[in-house]
Amino acid sequence: MFDVIIIGAGMAGLLCGARLAREGVKVLILDKKPQAGGTSSVFRRRGYAFPMGPLAFSHPDKVKTYLAEAGLSDDVRFRRDHFQLLAPGWDIVFSRPLRDIESELKLRFPAEARGLEGFFRELAGIIGLIKDLEDWHPDYMSPQPSEGKPDRETADRVERVRDAGRTPCLSVLDRHLSEQGLKNFLGTMGTSGPEMSWLNLGLMWRAMAEVGIWTPSGGVQSIVERLLEVFVAAGGEVRLMTPVERILVQAGRARGVRTETGQEFHSRWIVSNADVKRTFLELLDPAEVPEDFREAVQKRPYTGSELCVYLGLDPDGADFSRMRASHLFLTKTAGGRDRPGFEDFDGCEIEVCRWSELNPGLCPPGRESFVLRTGLPYDRFAPWRTGEKKRRPGYPGMKQALADSLLRTVESVLPGLSSDVEVREIATPLTYEDWGGRFQGSIAGWSWAPNEAAFSRKLLVETPVEGLLNVGLYASTELFLGGVPTALYTGRAAARLILRG
Repeated sequence: MFDVIIIGAGMAGLLCGARLAREGVKVLILDKKPQAGGTSSVFRRRGYAFPMGPLAFSHPDKVKTYLAEAGLSDDVRFRRDHFQLLAPGWDIVFSRPLRDIESELKLRFPAEARGLEGFFRELAGIIGLIKDLEDWHPDYMSPQPSEGKPDRETADRVERVRDAGRTPCLSVLDRHLSEQGLKNFLGTMGTSGPEMSWLNLGLMWRAMAEVGIWTPSGGVQSIVERLLEVFVAAGGEVRLMTPVERILVQAGRARGVRTETGQEFHSRWIVSNADVKRTFLELLDPAEVPEDFREAVQKRPYTGSELCVYLGLDPDGADFSRMRASHLFLTKTAGGRDRPGFEDFDGCEIEVCRWSELNPGLCPPGRESFVLRTGLPYDRFAPWRTGEKKRRPGYPGMKQALADSLLRTVESVLPGLSSDVEVREIATPLTYEDWGGRFQGSIAGWSWAPNEAAFSRKLLVETPVEGLLNVGLYASTELFLGGVPTALYTGRAAARLILRG
């Protein structure tokens, strides 16, 4: 009998487990994969180590606080990442203060100067409003605030944030600006049409321009490795390659889990580090979940998936001079995603990360490593899947053709990138689904589009099933601190709830 069973050894699950184990709680972590870390781990090929998921994250000071509470108290150093957009009519580094970006855009678009002033004034307002949401806004606080009516000023701030979450950012952009390319950039940091809410746009620009995006020394996976060490040293137990088939509920309360081999483990609390859709649509009997909550989980969409190509190469002869930041968002030609063929990426936005610049210790000396990513819908790949980690004949050739096409587009601005490739690996939405454990290959949490509230709160840590908690990227419907910090925040919140309860 355990006090707590955690499903999934992702970063949030490990932080929750470490925090509890250090308080003397008997914790068991089960994970279906052969290594801990979930999507924050790396895989290795011929001396190169490539990231399974996040490349960097925002709010490093909050991350350090959460890690210290879990027992990882030694200093974690961070290096700030920078981001560049390179597209027809655009070559701008935008990971810098908003006032600098506004000044540059006024020079580029003098006819839009007054509109830019109005937009950036509103943007500064929403950024000021959303600062430290988790400290005062009841939708983001966990544990939930005690009953009591907030003062008028706080109540007004709460409602303004909720209204921003329902407001399309495009409506704000249209109010101030006319030039579509300018609206696209300010609404996405790229060339796509703006689709997110005004709240999420404020969160995104605050993270990029004001707080910054940072890479920890040793890479994101180094945090996973150290959390695992703390957890085990405190007496926690980890069982890898042990997939959970069912969460067991008795008399309305989660009481344990059954693995795919039929083994049962029982506990007072269950913490799921699997995503919310998998937890409530696959691991629980439908009869154990309130119908309205289950319907909300079914209907509310996740973000989409992507094609990712990893490259390890000898850089001799390659020309990276047009890449002025560690992350380049590239669109070769105008026209967006209405491309004539599935294998044509010239009109798509592609993220190019010079991974070896961020993590030089994760590739052989004198070598370079790159990560190339672009969004592709899951339904294009679903017909190739015949079962978990099983594919129809022809799948490897299809992946290779996609990677070749993507690389040709990237080489239009980074010539010679593929001339001396030593390692090439390809991930599709099916990879993210089967090896990453992500529902339909989703990569960035719940949809960022404006919506009416499907759930009563933004945090989904506490669930309608007594004794069951969620942690991880999908345990919050808004990535209010960005991906990794929000996931860690939910792990911390779950540990606090258990210790209090």
